[in-house]
Amino acid sequence: KKLYAIYQILPTNIINMIFGVGLCFFGGTFFMAFAAVEAAKALGGVDLYNNLRIVYEEGSLVAEASLEDDKADLDKDGTADVEQMSTNELINHKAFVAMKAVKDPMRLQAAMVSLGNIWLAVIATLKFQFAKTVAVALGIADMLSLPAVRIAGPFMAGLLGPDLNHWVHVIIDTTIKFVAVFVASMIQSVISAFYSGLRGGKLFADGIFNIFTDRGWMDKLPDCITSKPFDPNTSYLDEIIAYPVAAVGFYYQLQNGFALDFPLSLILFPCTAMEWVLRWQVYT
Repeated sequence: KKLYAIYQILPTNIINMIFGVGLCFFGGTFFMAFAAVEAAKALGGVDLYNNLRIVYEEGSLVAEASLEDDKADLDKDGTADVEQMSTNELINHKAFVAMKAVKDPMRLQAAMVSLGNIWLAVIATLKFQFAKTVAVALGIADMLSLPAVRIAGPFMAGLLGPDLNHWVHVIIDTTIKFVAVFVASMIQSVISAFYSGLRGGKLFADGIFNIFTDRGWMDKLPDCITSKPFDPNTSYLDEIIAYPVAAVGFYYQLQNGFALDFPLSLILFPCTAMEWVLRWQVYT
């Protein structure tokens, strides 16, 4: 709730700068999540933000009503009513409280349906976008499967015994495919980190110079540095900022092996969970 309030207060340029820094330093770690955000923005447009706002507003009403309901003690016995209900009674009661708290069910339904359609479209887009990566990985796995069975098969058969040796080929083949997809994901992480670093650096630089332009600072620079009015398409100033930021972010990701240090791993755990959900849906 506090994050949403901060989001509403922050200017667009500041939000773009924050998003740009995120792309630079975490674009490879969360390459599927960032691709999903880009796809959702392209497919949903303005309606995406409106629908998210509707769901958030109605959800906030439900959460507040539920918290108030938890304190209710209608029989005045000193114990909250919800603590005296059975599981089935509690579920039915909370459903009633939630339905009562929603002010406009038709608006909520339309927003949920729209978000569901965007989600399906995003997954379809990501599947198409990363299909080549999966196809190459599985193709390499098929080529390596037979040699691996010939080399490791006898050893595996000895470990499993005569009753389970018919599982040898399946175990080796599945392991190779898993490793191939994992390696392909790591390669995709490097590619995405490089691309997102450049894109994030550009967003960060554009945000800075938009702020400088709005405040009139760019007009005070000498003509030998930038033309008047300032145009990022004809100036190298934005690249001077964008590329170093992109390089620092890309190096940071490579140095950490696309892993998150503590406490970032804890703070960004929801992003990590979403990333693996998206990878599971796209790769399976």
